[in-house]
Amino acid sequence: MKRLVIAVALCCAASLAAASPEPWNTLPQAEREALAPIQPQWDSLPEKAQGNFRHLAQQYPKLTADEKRRFSSRLATWARLTPEQREAARKKYRAFSQIPVDKREQIKQMVKQARKSPAGAVPSSPVIASPASATPAPLPTATQP
Repeated sequence: MKRLVIAVALCCAASLAAASPEPWNTLPQAEREALAPIQPQWDSLPEKAQGNFRHLAQQYPKLTADEKRRFSSRLATWARLTPEQREAARKKYRAFSQIPVDKREQIKQMVKQARKSPAGAVPSSPVIASPASATPAPLPTATQP
């Protein structure tokens, strides 16, 4: 009976240890290379976020050189976002994924075209604003810590 209690206690302790976030310096070199843009924040990330990033990092060696540059660039951009900006990006992503696939492709093409055109140029496709979105929202003001 005493051995059973000790075995259960060890299993619980092992599962708790496995559930805690992993320190940066214990990651394999290949994962640290892929996740370098978020290294300063790594130790403060929740376990689930670390797991998600580690999964992405495991795909990194399979990427082409261009895909690796894009991955690193996007990860660096993500690392610079505030928690509020990240949540807004997640909401946009969720909303975008609810749009039918054919409409998503149209939107992607419009965005690509807008990025290629000179600043201030009118997009070739008219953008129709709803009355609620016709008036621009005021910019948020910075808060002092």
